[in-house]
Amino acid sequence: MLFGFLTACNPQDLKFKQSFDENSQEYISKTIVTDEIINNENNFNSKKNINQQKFQEEKRQPEVVFSNPNQKFINSQDQNSSVVSPSQNPYLSEQEAQLLKSDTAKNLEISDLQIPKQYHRKIPVALFLPFTGKYKDLGWSIFNAATLALFENDINNKIELILFDSKESIQDNQKAFKEIIDRNIKVVIGPIFSNNTFAIEKLARDNDITVISLSNNFELLNKTTSFGGVFVGGILPETQIDRIVNFAMDKGKFNFAILAPNNSYGKISTDYLKKFVRARDGNFITSEFYETSNQDIDRAVSRVINSFGVPTKSRNRDTSYLGDYDRIYPQVIYIPESGKILSKIASSIVNLNKDERQFQLIGSSQWDDPSTLKDINLLGGWFPAPEPEKFQVFIKNYYDSFGKYPPRIASLAYDFTTAIAIIAQDKKNIRIDFKDFTDFSDKYNNNFTGIDGIFRFLPNGAVQRNLAVLQVGNQRFDTLENSVERFLKY
Repeated sequence: MLFGFLTACNPQDLKFKQSFDENSQEYISKTIVTDEIINNENNFNSKKNINQQKFQEEKRQPEVVFSNPNQKFINSQDQNSSVVSPSQNPYLSEQEAQLLKSDTAKNLEISDLQIPKQYHRKIPVALFLPFTGKYKDLGWSIFNAATLALFENDINNKIELILFDSKESIQDNQKAFKEIIDRNIKVVIGPIFSNNTFAIEKLARDNDITVISLSNNFELLNKTTSFGGVFVGGILPETQIDRIVNFAMDKGKFNFAILAPNNSYGKISTDYLKKFVRARDGNFITSEFYETSNQDIDRAVSRVINSFGVPTKSRNRDTSYLGDYDRIYPQVIYIPESGKILSKIASSIVNLNKDERQFQLIGSSQWDDPSTLKDINLLGGWFPAPEPEKFQVFIKNYYDSFGKYPPRIASLAYDFTTAIAIIAQDKKNIRIDFKDFTDFSDKYNNNFTGIDGIFRFLPNGAVQRNLAVLQVGNQRFDTLENSVERFLKY
């Protein structure tokens, strides 16, 4: 049975965990885990709900529905509860259905029945997330972000969130997604991981369902039709590498190397780095892949910092007599890594750099993590990411509402929920289609604006973003170059 609740906890109970999904080659950074996790629906009524109180005070609540029709209310005595269970009509709450039934019996002839405005069916949006199992804490954090987005942006109260547990196995994942199909829901936020997304992408296309995955796996691109399919919501490696290479070359850095994990993510990162460096007439010196042991990291680091290229005229000749002046050593080392492994690599570079060569360390958006700021060896490093100011505001609002800090990925769910709410404002029916995302524009822009900056949905399934370049500073990330605030027309 699914659980549906908003929890608040003592900030002192917070613990942090670094998670890595081996199957999808994706990192989930700084997942928040509390000492107080609700494992049984009998605990619901004993938990204080800060956000629910906030919604009630404003007399406007986002509506959340359990996909399990037997699920109980969070507070069954509270008729204004922000979480309701579905009646036979999946788009009306039980309270609304009862009121409508009563009004009809008292005041209306069946032939004259018209549904009052406040009972109009809402646009159903599925949250397809891990609400049980290994990543359940992450799933509930993303759920919190989505409800916060509705509270702040669904001004006409047109969206209804329906929770579905994405499970862990592929079979259970597909079974749960078929429930979404059976309910005729056409917009889905989730899954988080690419292996879960691959499992349902064909079902989405065949049933004209728009899925906004939180994965950043480029292999999910082009899984679309004109009517449905998968948007890849995470920041794509291609976007990140293009941005940071361009910035580094503008700063006079032309010689690149990469230290990458020995998996598909590391290999595609290497391919993109080669592509963008060579396209700009830079020098790609070398690449090394590592396993996560200290010994193998030291081996890979040693090879990279001692590698060199040679001038074109010296190729195919004995290079043993070349002096340092003739050798082209890396100026920039790209490290698409995070957390403890990133710290191991940075420490190894310092310890093994006996010749004290100057290297500019650059990274991926995975560096956008509090752990990066704790490592003195990363001080001065550059990486592409959304500008941090709006995320800092989001952190405060999230903490004020739920009593804990959000994982970094939660901003994606907030932005996508906001985009759906914006699209819904002008809809005269309860259906949002794939083209509502790809064709969106207002009188000023052809994009949405969110916590992570501007973004837009492309027909091939990419979610295009413009990134800033940040530098690891003293206990904060400094913006070296802002993101571009507009997109070119395509």
